[in-house]
Amino acid sequence: MHSHLVRLVTIFAMLTSALFGATRQVKPENAVIILSDNASAIHAFAAKELQKHLHLLCGVEIPIRAKLDDARQPFYINAWPLGLNFSLAPEEGRWWVSESCVWLCGEDSERVPLPAGQEVSVSFATRQRRTGILNAVYDFLEKQFGVLWIEPGDRGISHPVTPGVLTLTIGEGGWKPNQLIKRGLRSGLPYRLTDYNKDLPEPFQLTEEQFRQKHDEVNLWLKRMRMGTSLELHYGHAFTQWWKKYGDEHPEYFALFKGKRAPARPTMPETIKMCPSSPGLHKQIIDNWLAQNPRPKCINTCENDWGDYCECDACRKLDMPPLPGKKWDDDLTDRYLYFSNTISRMAVQHDPDVIVSMYAYSCYRFPPRREKVEPNLVIGFVPSMMQPEATAAMYKGWRDAGAKKLFLRPNDHHVNTGFPMGFEKQMFAAFQLGVQNHIIGTDYDSLHNFWPATGIADYILARSHCHPDATFEQLEDEYVSAFGVAKGDIKAYYRYWRERIWEKRIYPNRQAIAERGLHGNFRRGLVWDLHKYYQSADFDQTDAILAAAAARPGLSPQAAARVADLQLANRHVRLTYNAIIAKPEERFDKARALIAFRVENLDRLNIDWRTQLHRVERDFGDITGIHAAWQFRDYAAFKTLPTRWFFKIDDKNVGVQEQWELTPGAKIASVWEPIEVTKGWEKQEIPGMHPKLKEQLKEYDGYGYYGLDIAVPADWQGKDIALLFGAVDESCWVWVNGKTAGERIYQHSDDWKTPFAIPITTALDWTKPTQTVIVRVHDQGGQGGIWKPVSLVHQ
Repeated sequence: MHSHLVRLVTIFAMLTSALFGATRQVKPENAVIILSDNASAIHAFAAKELQKHLHLLCGVEIPIRAKLDDARQPFYINAWPLGLNFSLAPEEGRWWVSESCVWLCGEDSERVPLPAGQEVSVSFATRQRRTGILNAVYDFLEKQFGVLWIEPGDRGISHPVTPGVLTLTIGEGGWKPNQLIKRGLRSGLPYRLTDYNKDLPEPFQLTEEQFRQKHDEVNLWLKRMRMGTSLELHYGHAFTQWWKKYGDEHPEYFALFKGKRAPARPTMPETIKMCPSSPGLHKQIIDNWLAQNPRPKCINTCENDWGDYCECDACRKLDMPPLPGKKWDDDLTDRYLYFSNTISRMAVQHDPDVIVSMYAYSCYRFPPRREKVEPNLVIGFVPSMMQPEATAAMYKGWRDAGAKKLFLRPNDHHVNTGFPMGFEKQMFAAFQLGVQNHIIGTDYDSLHNFWPATGIADYILARSHCHPDATFEQLEDEYVSAFGVAKGDIKAYYRYWRERIWEKRIYPNRQAIAERGLHGNFRRGLVWDLHKYYQSADFDQTDAILAAAAARPGLSPQAAARVADLQLANRHVRLTYNAIIAKPEERFDKARALIAFRVENLDRLNIDWRTQLHRVERDFGDITGIHAAWQFRDYAAFKTLPTRWFFKIDDKNVGVQEQWELTPGAKIASVWEPIEVTKGWEKQEIPGMHPKLKEQLKEYDGYGYYGLDIAVPADWQGKDIALLFGAVDESCWVWVNGKTAGERIYQHSDDWKTPFAIPITTALDWTKPTQTVIVRVHDQGGQGGIWKPVSLVHQ
């Protein structure tokens, strides 16, 4: 037992097996929480957490004191019954209940003294890795009173209400990590308020206080779900600053790509790949490690993100021959395992206990075919829950290669669209596959904080970290128990999405969805084709299920509030669905209705709006129209133009010289090819486009011209009129009736998916029934063209 744990100075009756299971009642006014004078900061926080939850249970705030000086019934923090001899595993928490006392203690080796006269902040407590005393408190609350934490914040605490009394069961219990010595779900929240608020519509921006509260609520939920670690492990893309530091003097450290050792994207030097075969790189890593004081117990060798792998002869010799039908860079595991093994062998000459971290990620996630894993290598394995059979085979391959220390580092949360999707069982099964293959921990990237829609998945995943032996059905029942007598209805609600949407519509079509999203982006493909996988009838049926839940007699206030929140959330996803599938002429009305609903219910919808509005909706092309509707909210009228325009490819870039912008509208309609402005020019399926052009556009990067004659309502004369482009990839120049109206040059990484307006008032000819609009587009890579509808607007 660690010497810092406080020993009781009073003799208490030892627990006996005869009393185990008996209950006793404590009047809260006769109780006290004992926190000794020399308690650490984390012990003080544990006392506050116990006090808070006991208050929720019985309605009385039990005082916290330094010593027992009267006949009160004590809850001792960081103490145990006198005479017990035991040891605690890292992060373990234990508790005992006798006829007269409650003791709680835990392994908290990273002790920080309690600041005199100061409260311990949530942010401090949740940053601590080894918090066994908190694990003791949470396990005690869970097993003694049935407390559950189904989502962040006080609304997410599910607990019985027993005014004026606490009923305790005599016995003991505890929790420890066992196999999972590292348990991590990332919060999904940016570190800085400025990053959170950047480009968000004003109603969705947070104050500093709101931002801190959101962080505290999510991180405290993670702590209550026993996230933590006893392993000193450093990982993450290790070389993001190396080009800045070593690029000039040691270019040999870096990948040879297309004949140069330099960043393939000069504006993103943090994405440069390394040269895994470089002896100088190996030595520099070891020298840097040896120079640190104190010297870390872990060396990070995780490669940077993105592609552009080294093509030098030495690295290519480290690769295994490509498998049939594969390219040389489809499987680079052996070169990267060689690299990390080399660092490992060099490091153990200085410290036999050092560990080395690497990723098994992207094209180096596959098991090695030649190399074997050094015993002190810790590998962050990044598989996909969408490929369970392939993942199982990869686990076996890594084990056969000698991997003993794998931790699961998936990106599975990034399938999340903010809709109820039903992937909770899929995610649970992927986690269990890791447990069965002896992973030592996890690091999930990352929570999306769409709690009403997919919170059940995050809850079940987190609880499976606490209790890896629990079945999916047990954890599902535990989650819905927070809805009281409506639990059967809530189970039916979530099973509807799982069994009808995920299992029947989404998962069987996962490959087609990923292809639709380009570059394997599953989530983007799903929202771009949302109408194929969700229908209005789905919301009708789930609304009916929730209405039945709300009507259940005997529904407690807690449960009733949760059902009402789900009903509101279901209305929200219906409105979101309506906005995404809206016809072009309905788009702004649907977007404005969605904005109004969201603003009205900001405080009730437990949703992270930055993730919803940016990472899903804006980043995939303003799919709901929210950003355009907000950005151009001062425009009084919207007239959506036809989505069928006309197109002429300018593959020789002669359009400006030949003045294509002066082409008459009649010639455009008769000579140019039809094109849809709802998708990039590579993805055209419009009838009437010449097959030769359609084929040419599939891989086309360059210039192209769009044209259309438009009618401007006569009663708009005298107003400030503009063309509102939903999105253009990438740069564009606009003419109306041959006159220059404006341009939007691609400068920022989000420009290709951001709406913008071009004023056209001065170019209009009110003597003509129609105005000829011509748009020149330049695309340098990837998707190109006008790919979101264009509207005519006035202020």
